[in-house]
Amino acid sequence: MMNQNVVTNQDQRELLPLTNDAVLKLFFTRKSNVEQLKQFIKANTHLTDVDLATVEIKNSTLTKAHVTDKDFTVDIRLTSSAGHRINLELQVQNHAGFIDRMVSYNARQFASQLKRGQGYTTLKESISIVVVNFRLFDDSDEFSEHILFRRENRKIFTRAQQLFIIDLTKLPLELTESSHKWGALFKARTTEEVERLMSESEEMKVAGEKLMELSSDDQAQELARAREESQWAWEYTLDATLAQGREEGREEGREEGREEGREAAAKVGLENNVPLETIKLMTGLSEDEILALKNELDFKEKEEQKV
Repeated sequence: MMNQNVVTNQDQRELLPLTNDAVLKLFFTRKSNVEQLKQFIKANTHLTDVDLATVEIKNSTLTKAHVTDKDFTVDIRLTSSAGHRINLELQVQNHAGFIDRMVSYNARQFASQLKRGQGYTTLKESISIVVVNFRLFDDSDEFSEHILFRRENRKIFTRAQQLFIIDLTKLPLELTESSHKWGALFKARTTEEVERLMSESEEMKVAGEKLMELSSDDQAQELARAREESQWAWEYTLDATLAQGREEGREEGREEGREEGREAAAKVGLENNVPLETIKLMTGLSEDEILALKNELDFKEKEEQKV
């Protein structure tokens, strides 16, 4: 398989793209890159130098076993000196239920702070920064979206839970803001592109140098390649599984695209040990609906064993 992660220019210098979530995590969790992590967060949220005087990364470990595990989420979870709970995540493909999943993860991050005996006023802001490489909102051309939970009168209801969406497909041609420059670094595929960005600011100069440094690391290249191959294999298997489910639905006389077709796809997924969360995202069925199908399959299997 041709390696999509390592891109080479005329000088044969290799570049690892930040749109590979393993590369993203390696880049921002390096101890020597803590300033770049802070700069990225400041560029894309309301947080300040005071808020981010120090940051503590909660899940910096990344191994080959992690990047090849289909159930492993390659994200970055950290706490700021001001107490903010922050999660940074990359999503390259849209799935049914993706927005609901983002809200659910953020709510879980917020609620997990509360310990027995503590009051709710002790809870700190929960912030999710999600970089997407697909058009999430068709009714907006904004590169960066800040989503708050609001009342019907559009006034801010709470800042307790916040979502910041960075849409790389909407990166403007004029890189007027720091967030735009970071978006361009994410999209860079050649060292020439990175070198052009490095001339934009001292912040980009250092970030570009550190990305090139990471790209020359043999272990980073191995993890990036393993992540890409694992995702490719998983997506291929998932597509084949869902296609099989839709075909079985048609063979049983069901109309394509109807509820029964989605149920057939979910059943095939269950039979192939596809995680429940993935089946939810790909079929649009609820957890209760999928569990009911699982019970149906389990009952059928037990009845067949009696024969």
